Amino acid sequence: MTSIEVASRVETGSRDEAVCLDASREKDTGKAVFPRIPGTSPSADRFYPISLSPEAILYSHTTIHPNPKTGLKPFVLVYADFPEDVRVFGRLELADGEKPEIGSRLRVGSKGEGADPNAAYFFTVAKGGKS
Repeated sequence: MTSIEVASRVETGSRDEAVCLDASREKDTGKAVFPRIPGTSPSADRFYPISLSPEAILYSHTTIHPNPKTGLKPFVLVYADFPEDVRVFGRLELADGEKPEIGSRLRVGSKGEGADPNAAYFFTVAKGGKS
């Protein structure tokens, strides 16, 4: 199972839905890990499942500039820290001209309206931006 396959949606009572990623917490140490440890793993009995919050804080970022011959635009990859003490790697989607800022509040999103929400997750800057 890849980290992209572990996003799930949670109803928030509005038109929008929050996306919460599935993770695991070790029973002995309390250390959380992402993605969730699969039930078929030999280590599965050492962990219990948890869901991460729909928002995180931008820890680190880098901008990737693909070769111009590909025709692809630059994109941003980030590490985001969740309140559950888990750091997650993912893509940050920004509006044109917007720049990532360390410490910004990020919201988890999932691509594919009406499609399987577990197909792909990404981050956006949450309203209010800075934490």
